[in-house]
Amino acid sequence: MARVIGALAIAGATGAALLTGSGAASAATLPGCGAPRPVNVDSGWGVMGGSFNLKTAPYAKCGNVTRVHAGQVLYFHCWTRNEYGRHWVYVRVKGTGTHGWMSKDNLRTIRNTQRQACGGEDHRDYR
Repeated sequence: MARVIGALAIAGATGAALLTGSGAASAATLPGCGAPRPVNVDSGWGVMGGSFNLKTAPYAKCGNVTRVHAGQVLYFHCWTRNEYGRHWVYVRVKGTGTHGWMSKDNLRTIRNTQRQACGGEDHRDYR
């Protein structure tokens, strides 16, 4: 009986969060924002051209991981193109364990990349 009551309480709280726009209805639940963590198939790196938010998925509307500043180095893991045709790279911020997505447009330097897609195929059109 306690399990049933507990399950109902969780279901009720989740439903309330969805109705009020809080909690479970965060940026991570927006379409395209629940992307899984990709594998590291690219050994390239890039330098930030300005200060921009590292994102949870390859869309500007998705949640922020952290702010990355001009001159910081990002190590590439893989590339993708979102539904708007924008190129994004999954990265790790140099000197940290912080990972996330950065738009190619925010990088001033791109070096040594194989431009490997997050699905494993090679995408030379990510230049």
